[in-house]
Amino acid sequence: MNLHIKLNLNSVRKYPDGTFGAQVITSDADDNYAFYACKVKRTAPFEVELDRSNVHEFIDSRWQTATVNDALAKQLTSSMRRFVSSYAHLFTKDVSEGRDGKLFGMWTDAVVSIADKSGKHKLKVGDKIFESKDTISLLGNSQNVIEYRLIGDSLRILRLNLADDPYLAKRLQKQFDVAKERYERVRNSRPIGGGSWADNQNARKEFGKSRYDHRELQRSRA
Repeated sequence: MNLHIKLNLNSVRKYPDGTFGAQVITSDADDNYAFYACKVKRTAPFEVELDRSNVHEFIDSRWQTATVNDALAKQLTSSMRRFVSSYAHLFTKDVSEGRDGKLFGMWTDAVVSIADKSGKHKLKVGDKIFESKDTISLLGNSQNVIEYRLIGDSLRILRLNLADDPYLAKRLQKQFDVAKERYERVRNSRPIGGGSWADNQNARKEFGKSRYDHRELQRSRA
């Protein structure tokens, strides 16, 4: 039986031992729904392991221990693996609320990653994932229209006119500014020119901590 799997994003929590817990909703072609609570631990950057002894299903208005066959385990593991591998590093918000041991959740808005070889910053606003045009421009020449994906649905590309949602546009711009600042900080901390790492560390003692300082000093000596 083919099941549609949906992760309840608001339910995902990171535990002090590094495991992740979440509610997962499954549905079949006849719209029969089932609700599960499960935990996984990260075993590699792109792999998680389901704790099959700690899966519960919501039946008759209460959570009950679920019997997990291989097909269900595969579905639950797959939904959690995609999410954890992409967003585990964003779980830095303390949501313990007085519980024993800390629990961590995601911030509503966050920088998912700064530009790498793609040349684009990846930004999270609510349940939407955006990519900047490049390292210094959010939209480029595309006016106010920007593409995005929903968390958990990486295949579908949607479009949004930011002029229709000024509040979201403001939140997105704020995260872009943070990403741009982080990118510049990382770029300026890279070794100056060629040579060994030790040579570059010695050069910084004279030239300053950033490429900008290095270039300004070179100009002053010219």
